[in-house]
Amino acid sequence: MDEFRRSVFRRGAPNFLPSPPPLTPPTEPPMEDVATLTDRELERFMHVVHGSFEVRRRNQFFLWVQGQVQSLVQHEVMICAHGDFSRRNVVVDHFSSYPLPGQDVESIADPDVGLMAQTVRAWQERGERPMLLCTTDRDNTLFRRFESALFKHAFPNLLVHAMPALPGWPSAYFAFANMPQPLSARLGYRVELLLPYLHAAYLRMLGNEGHESFGPAEADRLITVREIEILQWVRDGKSNQEIGEILGISPLTVKNHVQKILKKLKVQNRAQAVAKGLALQLIKTFTV
Repeated sequence: MDEFRRSVFRRGAPNFLPSPPPLTPPTEPPMEDVATLTDRELERFMHVVHGSFEVRRRNQFFLWVQGQVQSLVQHEVMICAHGDFSRRNVVVDHFSSYPLPGQDVESIADPDVGLMAQTVRAWQERGERPMLLCTTDRDNTLFRRFESALFKHAFPNLLVHAMPALPGWPSAYFAFANMPQPLSARLGYRVELLLPYLHAAYLRMLGNEGHESFGPAEADRLITVREIEILQWVRDGKSNQEIGEILGISPLTVKNHVQKILKKLKVQNRAQAVAKGLALQLIKTFTV
């Protein structure tokens, strides 16, 4: 596996998917032409947009991404996240043409040091514009910042863009990996055009799956870090008395937190809260 990762990182993305005909001529267009679409690109873009309106379920989202979206953004892995990154109330998904090891997905989604968290910070630092990382640009300071993380996951390149958080709305994150090299400014422009439709389709999918974080959410309705901590101990079968002793707070304070958790998750009891917390990926199935 290590040799596979090294070979992928050296030569670029493996050809797991049949490549559609190139959208643009081999030569990069002048910079003044980057913010335009060719007639062929425009036709494909409208086809992708029209297809996005039909997405309601996870299988439809997967087929849309692996089909129509590929005509604009060829890739082998797409990572999506939605929620409040600052409070770690985030739903993370990946859609790929080959299986990603479970430990890779967990490492990418780690809220502190994972590739997703790191690239979100860099995206914000760079003015919230599409961010391209590519092994063909090794001298670039930004690439060197992420070189070890890309190597770890066998990603020869990565394109990151996101929807910033707005009052009452969580943020959303999208990353494409393993794309034909080299990456170009035109590719970033196509992703910028695609982002609102990608976001809307992803929200519809989450909404139909019953995720509570898919729509508007006031800050006081979101699960806090302390509440997630308590929910983890509830998952482990601890009583309010035991949780209070572990965290150094009173059982009454624990009870109040539990009541808030039940209200925010819209459930009736502790078992339902744990089940929903697992479904929303607020907590894991076991303590690491």
